[in-house]
Amino acid sequence: MIERYEQEMRRIFAEKQRISGFEEPAAETAVFPEDAPAVPEFQQREQDNIKVPEPEREEKAQPLPEIVPDGIGHIIVEVTTARGAVPLSGVDVVIDRLDTDDAKGRQELITVETTNQSGRTKPVAVKTLSRELSLVPGNGNPFSTFYVTAAEKGFEPVKSRPVDVFSNEVSILKIDLIPKPENLYGGGANG
Repeated sequence: MIERYEQEMRRIFAEKQRISGFEEPAAETAVFPEDAPAVPEFQQREQDNIKVPEPEREEKAQPLPEIVPDGIGHIIVEVTTARGAVPLSGVDVVIDRLDTDDAKGRQELITVETTNQSGRTKPVAVKTLSRELSLVPGNGNPFSTFYVTAAEKGFEPVKSRPVDVFSNEVSILKIDLIPKPENLYGGGANG
């Protein structure tokens, strides 16, 4: 049965070659993989044994300079509306933190920034805890917490949104402002 199938397949293959304009292969030419001559084993070539010299390397690698000193982190505030779809420019952003020297819990002002056309503030450098504190158990949190307030006319303000900042890292806080009800649909109950 298999021999008959194989003969039929050879006949169909030869017929297709004849129709497409190819000459029928000679009897000694391999048509099927099992008819093909054996491929010789891999032979090592002379050029495979040639060693290419490696470029000379410096014995002592120089340490990369730290871009940001330990104990400094950055905050970027991104302000949008419509659930993050529309960036808001010109939004006043206040960054502060709890004053550790004040027993009444007052906040220490760090900076006041304004968002650009893409709704972002410039990176604000802030003092943070050293990253070495994260290596010793029992030292508490290895980050500093700051609070962000964002306010824009016609929107509900966002007050004291916390953001944790690690040393040598950039923390991006996304704030979505919600329009005040009187500014929706053309303004107020009369509109």
